[in-house]
Amino acid sequence: MMNDARFQRMSDEYKAVRNVQDKIMDGLDEVLPAMARTIDENRQAIMENRQAIMENRQAIEQNRLAIMQANAKLDALIAHFDVDYKPTGFNPDTPEQ
Repeated sequence: MMNDARFQRMSDEYKAVRNVQDKIMDGLDEVLPAMARTIDENRQAIMENRQAIMENRQAIEQNRLAIMQANAKLDALIAHFDVDYKPTGFNPDTPEQ
């Protein structure tokens, strides 16, 4: 009778472990495809963001060149008309008053 009880307990423990393993595996079967889809979507979004960053960098560089050209033209006009020009705004070389 003792052996039967031990074998029954071992059988019940084995069934419980197998039941938990089956639930985990079933859950993985449902979760893993969704995770793979999400990973692919995120990878695509990252690639799109990288492309947007490159385009923004190009636009920033174009703006920087346009500003430099505009400043050069303004400097030429100031020199041509002999304007007493003092830049306004922050100047780190002059103390605050």
